Amino acid sequence: MNTSSSFLAIALYLVASGLQYRQLKRGESRGALPLGLGVGAASAHAVAVFSGIVTDAGMNLSVLQASSLISWFICTITLFSSLGRPLGSLLIALLPTAAITIALTLALDSPGALQRYNTGMIAHILLSILAYSVLSIAAMQAIALALQEYRLRHHQLRGLLKVLPPLQTMEQMLFEIIWVGFALLTAAIATGAIYVDDLLAQHLVHKTFFSVVAWLLFAVLLWGRHQLGWRSRTAIRWTLSAFACLLIAYIGSKVVLEVILQ
Repeated sequence: MNTSSSFLAIALYLVASGLQYRQLKRGESRGALPLGLGVGAASAHAVAVFSGIVTDAGMNLSVLQASSLISWFICTITLFSSLGRPLGSLLIALLPTAAITIALTLALDSPGALQRYNTGMIAHILLSILAYSVLSIAAMQAIALALQEYRLRHHQLRGLLKVLPPLQTMEQMLFEIIWVGFALLTAAIATGAIYVDDLLAQHLVHKTFFSVVAWLLFAVLLWGRHQLGWRSRTAIRWTLSAFACLLIAYIGSKVVLEVILQ
């Protein structure tokens, strides 16, 4: 990875998250300075992560590099979405997490086997990472919704939760994010079916299985929302269950192959 851009991204992410926290404590959902610093951090992060992944000898998609790329996608999507949506509370958690991911990648990453991919496989990989990133945001939105609903039922709405939008708006935002993530996941599975050869030899059976299970759970959730009007706690349970399967498919499989089985 590009060391200078990595340290710049870490510094800007931490400063932006601190300023965003201060904004929310004052009751303001977003501010120009934290968002501007966040965009600057994401730009430096992009230089760092792509210099680490794309090399002359091939692509390095180790578990840490993939995690750094995913955190960059998540931060970038959330930063630009927050221009029109009140997502400032998510940025407080996302920006420091991205900084930690970069630091761990700098300190611990070892490239392992570099690989060259054809255009179809690159499209499948990018769609998969985009789908995981968007559905990660949906999972965090579901957790925020669960906390908000719990505090409302117990009349304990205070602190940062006070600046969150109404429950109905939070719920609507959750399903909008899920629809986008579900479409990307569908495209990722479809391109995988076309371009990935010999699942057994590539140790991708378990990843494919859990990805399809996650797709089915999200499909049932969206059907339940449309046909049965599923809301709040039901939506939260289905979202987090589906994301858990996706987490096992994307991160769990890489950890098992690279760290446990080496």
